Amino acid sequence: MIHLKTGDLLYVPADITLMEFDENIDSIDPEVTYVGPSPVKYHNLEKPTNVLLLATSSNTDWLPVLYNGEKMYINKNDVLPYQEER
Repeated sequence: MIHLKTGDLLYVPADITLMEFDENIDSIDPEVTYVGPSPVKYHNLEKPTNVLLLATSSNTDWLPVLYNGEKMYINKNDVLPYQEER
């Protein structure tokens, strides 16, 4: 399991979808409800990129990240910690 902390730079491969939701996703308890918040905006990445992790939460599969100046959410299984090439 990858340990992430607020402020980490994350690598996101191509063909991943970032989403913006219409409500605070942290208020959704996955143990109580199957249906979560509705996305109001999405962006499909055509090429790999890096994003900044805005917060961490253990009760959701979605991580808030900064992408092109906007707060969006990405599935935690779709990111890797950024590593500089050596």
